[in-house]
Amino acid sequence: MGASSWRYIEPYGGDVAAALATVRQREFEKLFDYGTYGDGMQPAGKPFTSVGDLDGLWEDETFGSEGTHTVIDVWDVIDAEAYDDSHTVRPLTDEESIEFFGTVEPARGDFERAQERYAARHPGSEGLWDIPRWSAWCRPLKDADGANTLIAFWGRSGD
Repeated sequence: MGASSWRYIEPYGGDVAAALATVRQREFEKLFDYGTYGDGMQPAGKPFTSVGDLDGLWEDETFGSEGTHTVIDVWDVIDAEAYDDSHTVRPLTDEESIEFFGTVEPARGDFERAQERYAARHPGSEGLWDIPRWSAWCRPLKDADGANTLIAFWGRSGD
């Protein structure tokens, strides 16, 4: 199928792992409620009920190389200074946030403008999507009152 990119802006209560778990479960429900992947992946007599039910499939050569091409393909939140690895989500460092958004405290508009600059191939915007496949980055986003009420997740899936 090839590589694909995806992004989500989600409610944020201060816990990256909790926000990630919520969006992963929601995307799982979309895929399986609408039958996008469900029939071909579910073992006979064992319906999937949560995103956790997919964990064993990553060892399967077919699924492991295909994935879902959504946020479901990442689950391990790592430290901002850690090395991006398969299936990890890494919060941006403050330096990366300044590079991509012009501030250490980006708002939703800053994130969206950075995405637009990247889509328009604006010089200097390439780093925003310099994410290894099967991994993602995230950054809390400020609202008008200065609170981190949202978080952006963006990443790549596929080979």
